[in-house]
Amino acid sequence: MNVTCSRGGWATALAALVLGALLGGCDAASDEPRLKLNAPAAVYVSLDAARAHSSENDLSISQKLTGDGPADLSVTFDVRDLAGVAELKKGAERCRIARINQPVFGCTMRTDQLNSASQLFHVVPAKGSKAGDSGVVRYTVRAPGVPAVTGRTTVIVGTPELKVSLQPERTTVAPGGTVGVRVVVRNTGDVPARGVALRMEAKDGFSFDSTHHNCRYDGGSAWCPLSDSEAVIPPGEAYALDAPERLRASDDAMYPGVSYSASALAKDYVAPPQVLARFRSGSGPDLRLVPVAGAADPAGPDLRVAVSNHADLAAVGATVKGPVGSRQKLRIGFRTHGPGSPRDAPVTVGFTVPAGTTVVESPYDPYRDEEVLDQDCRALGSDGAPLTGSASDKQPSARRYACTAPGGKAGQLTLFPFTLRIDQDMAKRGGQVTVRGVDAKRPNHDDRHGNDTAGVAVRIWPGPGWATASFYATAAVALVLLLLAAAGLRQRRKRHLSERLDPHRE
Repeated sequence: MNVTCSRGGWATALAALVLGALLGGCDAASDEPRLKLNAPAAVYVSLDAARAHSSENDLSISQKLTGDGPADLSVTFDVRDLAGVAELKKGAERCRIARINQPVFGCTMRTDQLNSASQLFHVVPAKGSKAGDSGVVRYTVRAPGVPAVTGRTTVIVGTPELKVSLQPERTTVAPGGTVGVRVVVRNTGDVPARGVALRMEAKDGFSFDSTHHNCRYDGGSAWCPLSDSEAVIPPGEAYALDAPERLRASDDAMYPGVSYSASALAKDYVAPPQVLARFRSGSGPDLRLVPVAGAADPAGPDLRVAVSNHADLAAVGATVKGPVGSRQKLRIGFRTHGPGSPRDAPVTVGFTVPAGTTVVESPYDPYRDEEVLDQDCRALGSDGAPLTGSASDKQPSARRYACTAPGGKAGQLTLFPFTLRIDQDMAKRGGQVTVRGVDAKRPNHDDRHGNDTAGVAVRIWPGPGWATASFYATAAVALVLLLLAAAGLRQRRKRHLSERLDPHRE
């Protein structure tokens, strides 16, 4: 029999493709060798000259033979229905197509069950075509002794462009509370969007308060593919969700956010089956789009609200112990006490190096240096300016450092490792650690300033410079073990002497 993933009209085929992706494919299970054809149900061709050479106008198809052994595949392309609508231009493909300008053309290539064959074409509108014109490309794939496979792609001149705007019912919410968000989708393109894919991403303490049966969820991600029977948005028209989407803030949320995006279903990215397998259908009423009048809301597709919450950031100091000349490791930083979680809001830790000591190692990641990414800590001069031109460089020894990290979740401890050399014993040798939030748009509202500063103490021990704290700890353990062994030996000698003096004692 002929196997095809695109029976009926292109919109119906598109819905079938989405369902097939969710269920693992549209081919029936079989152990016999068979052909598979992957082709988009529809392709939009932009009339915008600036986008004429972009990948948006590409048509890509692939074929694969399942079963044993390699085989020669032949692919026939029938583009007669594209006359006056669009033209195919050669792109990158495994087979050489010599007669692409002919109404029917084809190629042959070698493939097997491990490797698929593919063809890529760039599609351009035909001279004189206009938005809304459409035609069909038909495919036939054959291999010896295997049933042929057919498929089709509808080529549509023009593109739907869907823009999402959000309007929350309020911009603040209590911890654990909910907020409703009005979602509006407007088509600013030049052809209808037949079928709409809406994607939602709740983050930083937001979660969906309810779910929809026609949406799929994976944690804070939601994907709602609406077929053309559920949503068609004409050019210039706007549609909104029939009810505000409700989001719930967690108890530790501070600045939760949500982002929405929408695309015509034919332009939507469909994730691989192993990714789709993580998504689960919702249980509530179906998500519906209804027409709305008036201009779209000025807000964009991303939204953050403020939660009446705060986070107590506490500086974490350290104590350095060792003889003069020794090198000692320490870790300084901060702890996020909560109750709020700043999450990715940046926090800066200031480190003033104790007098009489020198920094010989500071946090450094060679990968960040290679990729020109900021190091966690930067060395500062006496005026507070960085000592290096690039934040990705290895930092020099300095008297002051500024380290930056996300605020993290309540209860999280964030530390930065340094190594100090104790140079001399000084009466005033203490250092200091300070912590503060640095994002004015996402303040942590820390109302306990008494723990924003912590000390870094230096305790001098007698002994050689190589005698580190770990050496003394090891020596102490060894001494205890030696004393225990000596006590045991003394006890055995005493028992042996007693037995010799009184051989009749039982």
